Amino acid sequence: MTSISRHPPDESPTPDDTRDEHLIVFARIPRLGEVKTRLAAGLGAEGALAAYRELLDHALAQASACTGVTRWLCLSGEDPQGEGERLASRHRMRLSRQAPGDLGWRMRVALRDCLARGRRAVLIGCDSPPIDAPLLRAAFDALRDRDLVFAPTEDGGYALVGARTDAGPIFSAIDWSTDRVMAQTRERAGQSGLSVAELPRIWDVDEPADWQRFLDWRDRQTSAARGQTGENPGRGGPVGQDAVGG
Repeated sequence: MTSISRHPPDESPTPDDTRDEHLIVFARIPRLGEVKTRLAAGLGAEGALAAYRELLDHALAQASACTGVTRWLCLSGEDPQGEGERLASRHRMRLSRQAPGDLGWRMRVALRDCLARGRRAVLIGCDSPPIDAPLLRAAFDALRDRDLVFAPTEDGGYALVGARTDAGPIFSAIDWSTDRVMAQTRERAGQSGLSVAELPRIWDVDEPADWQRFLDWRDRQTSAARGQTGENPGRGGPVGQDAVGG
């Protein structure tokens, strides 16, 4: 994980690199035809790109709401327009690049590099809307007495992984993008003698039906938040960081 921007804009240099806890958001640069390609079957390429941008913004908002940690936006893909820098600036995050290699290697390197700076590191993607600031805090807390923490997903993978030690074996010989990922990861952890905590199972957005599930979920969250403030619930717009949960 190569650091690009040492400090978020408008933030004075602080000893953030020595904080115990580091949070990493893994993402791709939003580019037409290169993100959420399975969604494009139902939404079209432009619709899939717009969906990805909304999911990414939601994930970054939740990461920003997780306080007391050093936050990293760790990107892959070409970025000729500098969008990564603007996203990191908007959400007050540090910017880094994913290492070359397969998904397992890239995650291992990102976690390992953060553990060289602190004691606990948590990594998430940007396509699981139920991940919010309280769940992120629960993940960090779990790492106080467990080596690893996961948030399994309904499709057999996981949307969050955290570690307090370099756990290389859990990222090796995994059939990525299949329903065997979580089961194989548990097996690797057991073989390596690593203790594991699992958070409640959550869902993510991969297929057009998942996107509709997100829209319904987003509307419920937005209506609930408006109801708490006495506003007319109406039909929700894009979700904000105060209108999330569960």
